[in-house]
This record gives sequence, structure tokens and C-alpha cells, in this order.
Amino acid sequence: MLTTVKENINSYHTSNTDYDRLWKNLIEELFQEFIQFFTPDLYPEIDFAKEADN
Repeated sequence: MLTTVKENINSYHTSNTDYDRLWKNLIEELFQEFIQFFTPDLYPEIDFAKEADN
């Protein structure tokens, strides 16, 4: 028995998920841990208590 399935390509475009924003928010929320994991040599040099310059 064969079954035909028609893919609805339009359903892929119904959600405008901003994946870039999701990653930016994640890094923002976990910035200290992010730096510690990805740049462990730089981590001790950063004063996380100091406000960031805008």
C-alpha cells in the first residue's frame, strides 16, 4: 500500500522566529559564564562588577 504525502512549504514561513535574537539574549543573560567557557584566559582579567560602557 502506498501513501502520498504532500509537504506544505508555506507552513515553514508562518513563524518568524528570530534565532539571532534568541542567541543574543542567551549570551546577554549568561555573559559571565559565556566568557568563562569560551575565553578562560581572558576571564580573570575582566571586572564583571563594573558597568559596561555604552
